[in-house]
Amino acid sequence: MTSLPKIVHLLDDLSIGGVTRNLALFQHPALQRHYECSSEEVHPDWSIAPKMNAAVIVVHFSMSWKTLPFLYSLAARNAQARLVLVEHSYSREWENLYVADQTRFRSMLKLAHRMFDRVICVSDAQAGWLEESTGLRAPKRQTIYPWSDMQGLAQLPRPHFSLKAPLIIGAYGRFVEDKGFERLIGAINALGDQQAVGLLLGGFGPDEDKLRRLAGSNSNISFYGQIDRVDDFLAKCDLVAVPSKFETYGLVATEARMAARPILVSGVGGLSEQVGEAGMVTDFGDEKATVKLLENIRHLPLVKMSVSGRDACLDITEHRIESWLQLLGDIASSRTMPRAA
Repeated sequence: MTSLPKIVHLLDDLSIGGVTRNLALFQHPALQRHYECSSEEVHPDWSIAPKMNAAVIVVHFSMSWKTLPFLYSLAARNAQARLVLVEHSYSREWENLYVADQTRFRSMLKLAHRMFDRVICVSDAQAGWLEESTGLRAPKRQTIYPWSDMQGLAQLPRPHFSLKAPLIIGAYGRFVEDKGFERLIGAINALGDQQAVGLLLGGFGPDEDKLRRLAGSNSNISFYGQIDRVDDFLAKCDLVAVPSKFETYGLVATEARMAARPILVSGVGGLSEQVGEAGMVTDFGDEKATVKLLENIRHLPLVKMSVSGRDACLDITEHRIESWLQLLGDIASSRTMPRAA
């Protein structure tokens, strides 16, 4: 019996939610018919990388000056393998927020990219930024949107958008400043005693006490707690807001669309690419504009947004599998392609 080519996914933390959920795709029978897939936790700040019996090694951790020796070692000790980077971490907005020395940061990215046969961007916005900032071009650069196991979301009943009850806007994720939840709370507080809109926050994190203090005694704001089942959380929501200050892609918006929940998203990273007729892009940094949107939320074509969002996601698993099979087939047939190209 002929053994299948092996794909090893390298992470520096197997507990990272979105990245780990994305890797569940490789357990799908349509991929397992062609490849043997596994995941391994590594320490990329070490200078020596492990030697692996793999045809393809897919790297999911963030690039930095500290990881460069590991990457050089990974390439040298696994010369038989094709190396692929999935760029989960960086975006134009992230760079603007956190990078003081842009030239040095971009030089690091260029050096890191030289180690890989392919660099997978998770949104077209990210791909455009990397081409502009580092010269990374196709075919070495490709875009494949992330995936999440959305079992149960497609079966959720669509919201009723009842006129007799407040519309519940859900927002969920890790409670950190980057997610922008405080901006949503500020807008709900600014609505005053208006009962037309409520906010349900799901998740946990270091900013939870801060968010609870900001919410105060506002009865229109409630906290769900840790989310173990996304479908249970989304069943309690009529819409979903993603007020992030940066996102490379934003799986929350995909999950919300699959659940037939209209989305209100920041215009950052891959979020705006997901909207189409499923929702709206808004500037959550502008509290007055956000308040006005919430005051007029029932004037939006909510039913059409609900239907359009789900329809756009129904073939998402097949599309992601097809994209990965195409990529893996391409790199298998171009083994002589220099990594520095």
